[in-house]
Amino acid sequence: SEWSAWQDTLNTNVTAHFFFTAYVLPLLGKGRSSIKGYTPSVVNITSISGLMKGSSGGQFAYGSSKAAMIHLTRMMASTFSEAKIRVNTIAPGLFPSEMTAGPSNENNKSQLKEQGSNPAGRPGHDTDMAACILFLAGPGGVFLNGQIIHPDGGKWSVFSLGLWDLETRYGVEKGRYANVT
Repeated sequence: SEWSAWQDTLNTNVTAHFFFTAYVLPLLGKGRSSIKGYTPSVVNITSISGLMKGSSGGQFAYGSSKAAMIHLTRMMASTFSEAKIRVNTIAPGLFPSEMTAGPSNENNKSQLKEQGSNPAGRPGHDTDMAACILFLAGPGGVFLNGQIIHPDGGKWSVFSLGLWDLETRYGVEKGRYANVT
């Protein structure tokens, strides 16, 4: 990676989020009184890459910037809680994008040819992300602050347990879950 590429990645994925959120804080503050029992919300989009120990296919700057944004979300959530403004993040798994599937079509959509390596058996859809955003920003998410939502078809929960545990602790035969690796 070039130095400038790291800087560009951090500027896009961290710095811009911070300064934009700071810019709209007065507007979010005004939203506190508009609906009784509701608090304004910031929903950041990061990536599961910000939580993984691996390099995301050699993308060190990308994974590091997403980890930084997850931490920045937690810092904002803590700091802005005094102003009754919630801050949460969505860290999606595999979704079609130009990064995962190549160039998008004339409708600005990318298509993945592979099936998802998760319990859902598919990559994410636009509606999966929309549901998470609506939940966190709406009345259903009022009790959440500083949280990470993982729309990933269940992959994070399966792999955080580890296939070793399934095979050795629970007697699951080797190779039975080979299609989810």
